[in-house]
Amino acid sequence: MDRDIFEDMKIETGCAYFSDLPYIKETVEKKLLELRFDLYSKEQLQEFCDYVFHDNGAVYQSLMMKYRRDSRYN
Repeated sequence: MDRDIFEDMKIETGCAYFSDLPYIKETVEKKLLELRFDLYSKEQLQEFCDYVFHDNGAVYQSLMMKYRRDSRYN
């Protein structure tokens, strides 16, 4: 798990800076759902969601539900 979700998401969305990511939340959320979560630690995913979405963990919880569903089939 040497991948950096911040760097990967910056590339995926075409942003020049990490600080741009919170301004394109819809795009980021769509891209997140396309990612393979096993490339990142759960801690890194949580940190990323906190940074981008500034929410109470709802996006992170949705991602973890998808992660658990996907990992059952892999």
